Amino acid sequence: MIDINLDVEKCPLFQGMSKEQVKSILQCSHAMIREYKKGKLIFSQGDEPEFITILLNGSVIVANDTADGNQHIISIFNNAGDMFGEVFLFSFKRLYENFAYAEKDCEILCIPKRFLYAPCHNSCKQHNQMIANMLSILADKAYFLNQRVQILSCSSLRQKLIKIILKYSSGNVAKIPFGREQLASFLGSTRPSVSRELMKMQADGLIEIKKNYIKILDLKTFNKIK
Repeated sequence: MIDINLDVEKCPLFQGMSKEQVKSILQCSHAMIREYKKGKLIFSQGDEPEFITILLNGSVIVANDTADGNQHIISIFNNAGDMFGEVFLFSFKRLYENFAYAEKDCEILCIPKRFLYAPCHNSCKQHNQMIANMLSILADKAYFLNQRVQILSCSSLRQKLIKIILKYSSGNVAKIPFGREQLASFLGSTRPSVSRELMKMQADGLIEIKKNYIKILDLKTFNKIK
């Protein structure tokens, strides 16, 4: 029987299930664990999705290549329980339009997608719960993509940065899960431009930067600009 070291409460796909129910699901679905070294492709553009992919440890980047040969980062996953690539599982197009690779050495839980098409022969409660959870996950992903469209539609880089800082803030402190290069790619900009604008925002008394943490010093102005 496959055994995973994962706090099931941190994985949206297993919400409402006990650890024993999750173990039963993994056995019934013939799930497997795959290991990927840093830089290794997990799936490529044009591949047909075969699995629900869940990060157990490490870090994964989902991206695509632009017409000018640059890499455009779609998202970064670095929390145990994060699911990625699921929006293509049930798409009529049937093929990945992005690629995913290991930013760091990682382990991925792979559950065959066919397991979600219909309840198993045992008609277990946890299988029905898993299908319901997937519907909620897809709805949340649609909401996330809508938020990103709103960020990218901003007229200035400062507005984009303010929206991303507010998105990841708790109270008046934001922990940005991107490095500068990755953040620039996510915002459709360049690293020098992003770094320069962040420095200007700090000089203007809007923020204070400490490594990956950004403290909002002027929330009132933030709310006006956003």
